[in-house]
Amino acid sequence: MNFAFLRPSLLTGLALSIGLNVATASASPTDLQQKLSDAASRDPFAKRQVSQFFALIERGQFDQVVQTTVQQFFQVAPGGALSEDAMELWHRRAVAKARSRFLGQYLGYDLDGDGGISRVEIEGLTGNDAAQVISLLGTSDVNDDGEISAQELRQMATDRVSKQHSLHQMSYLMAFDLDRNGIVGIQELLDGLRMLAEELSTEPEPRTEVSTTAGTFVVPADEPDGFVENPKNADGLPIELHMVGIYEPRKSRNDDGILVMEPVSIKVDRPGVSVALVLGSYRPTRWAIETTEGTQVEQVIMGDRNRQRGEVLLNGEQVSVTFRDLPLAYQSQGIRFQPFHKVASDAAFVRNAESFQGSYKAPVGGFFIDGAPGVPTKAEVDAALTAAALPASELSETLRSAFEGKTTAPGSKWALRDEGFVGVDENGGAVLHKLPLEAPDVSWPMGAAYDPKGQQIWGVTLGGEGYVYRYDISKNQWSVRSMDGVDAGGLIFDPETGTLVSTPGSHGGSGYLRMDKSGKLLSKLETSLSDYPGLINTFDPGNGPRPRMVPVMIDGDLLLVRAEPLRMSPKNSGSQWSYLVNLQSGAVRLVR
Repeated sequence: MNFAFLRPSLLTGLALSIGLNVATASASPTDLQQKLSDAASRDPFAKRQVSQFFALIERGQFDQVVQTTVQQFFQVAPGGALSEDAMELWHRRAVAKARSRFLGQYLGYDLDGDGGISRVEIEGLTGNDAAQVISLLGTSDVNDDGEISAQELRQMATDRVSKQHSLHQMSYLMAFDLDRNGIVGIQELLDGLRMLAEELSTEPEPRTEVSTTAGTFVVPADEPDGFVENPKNADGLPIELHMVGIYEPRKSRNDDGILVMEPVSIKVDRPGVSVALVLGSYRPTRWAIETTEGTQVEQVIMGDRNRQRGEVLLNGEQVSVTFRDLPLAYQSQGIRFQPFHKVASDAAFVRNAESFQGSYKAPVGGFFIDGAPGVPTKAEVDAALTAAALPASELSETLRSAFEGKTTAPGSKWALRDEGFVGVDENGGAVLHKLPLEAPDVSWPMGAAYDPKGQQIWGVTLGGEGYVYRYDISKNQWSVRSMDGVDAGGLIFDPETGTLVSTPGSHGGSGYLRMDKSGKLLSKLETSLSDYPGLINTFDPGNGPRPRMVPVMIDGDLLLVRAEPLRMSPKNSGSQWSYLVNLQSGAVRLVR
């Protein structure tokens, strides 16, 4: 589907080709830093933004600062001229949108459509609906008449969203008014950023050449206070730690039809040693431990969550337990397991556990502990991954430079946003290519790709069916093609073949798609989670999305990608979880 590009009057489709000279600026770097600090002190969001781009500038990541700040500038001032009036208008629109979303939560209870919630409408509610409206009634019924009028509901919505959307969130952008005329232009913004870069950036320390040799790994022990090598109990028996984790016990009904939680059986057959048991569960649990002849259970440690209602029976007798703040872990994979293992090991004063068994729901026959295969620590797991990984020194110069952050793919200077493509051209100028009215709305953009030679930009989204957006700069023309529900994690242009490559998204199943310049599918390479060494331990499998694969650089058939968790997911070092994917064979190597 093609769209004729619509030219608005000022910035649409116009590469602003702006240099970053600061000769005309009347403000000094010190003045600008002070103004930014003052603006940051008025709002937590502004404080985070200012602190972040100060830190990025100091690390030499100026391109990223420019891209992010230019995007925010155009959000507040789409016409390219930022002023206090523009800031006020942006704030009012943000509040209006948030207010409409808030009102939408409650207008579903307004049966007669008068904009309020009457006593009769409230009395007809039950369950969570009733609780939600009654809670609102307690804070919004100003005249205490037992109803929420349209005026009261609107006022409550305005008050709440106004607290969440401060006028000062973007006010730090006004600090770039270098000539003090009350208006910030895109030229002034870039001039100000360049001043900060010249003032704050530091030169990296010179790198020294390092000779690489092969050898064995010696893992230093991360030992807690009180750790004893090969610990023994008072009788001289070696102490073994065994761990069991569940989410909940099994449920059944008794003869009277009442729902009960079944005991979780643990049979321990470890004669000749002193067993320390660590038991973790989310739901209150009755643990029933039985030992074979000669087996001694020295200590039972249980999660704090079960302190009030949990119970442990050892050979039919109730025993006391030690409580610890145990992370929830009912499988030996995922980001929760090693924290569980660490707390358990510290509590038992041992280096590591000898076994772990787990299940979301306790199995019918319970658990049987009769061996000690050993559970590697996090340090040992990391060491094994590193030993099997591809050293970054063996990457091609193109890929190694990108891995070390010295270079980036051309698409990294562009971003697809609601308004279109926003970025920085080769001359450092800010550019906005405005999305035409006929194009689908941008929902969940996952990255952009750029062909400097062919002067084309692409972006991919995963909202709904997902789309590939294409803008041909030379022809001033847009086109959009459906992704047919494929969940892409990112996009990169391969200059060698003149094709696009999309990477796997956070819900799996998308693989690596090679597409022509229009976004038409040419081929697909399937990969599975198990192909990526260590990746499963960076998130909570079965309880959250996997990290998406963000393309970093392509060199022939080799694509360097970085695992990146979705928003609100635990973060990991990007360099620690980088992978090299062979787009022909499908082979995947962890790179370190």
